[in-house]
Amino acid sequence: MAQTEDRKLGEFVRAHLPTLRDRLAPLQVIAFGSRVRGDALSTSDLDLILVSPRFAAVPFLRRPVEVLEMLDYPGGLELLCYTPEEFEEKRQELGIVRVALEEGITL
Repeated sequence: MAQTEDRKLGEFVRAHLPTLRDRLAPLQVIAFGSRVRGDALSTSDLDLILVSPRFAAVPFLRRPVEVLEMLDYPGGLELLCYTPEEFEEKRQELGIVRVALEEGITL
């Protein structure tokens, strides 16, 4: 599947996912979008949903910034960061979370 075939996704899993797990203890990490579908261009970003209770004290728009700073990721990473409660609410709505759950893979 794309998790092993896509170079950018594979690099993220090897180099950054362990740090993410150690620092945020996410309940879920979901990759979705063109990198998972297998139709990514060389310039395509990596789309991830992160679900962690540690986001509760962080303003919504600040969450991705803090994750990117923590990971020191070189770029091309699009993050949606939710608390477990927010994620449960969003998964019931028509929108990007539902699409990610349908087409994405859990890392």
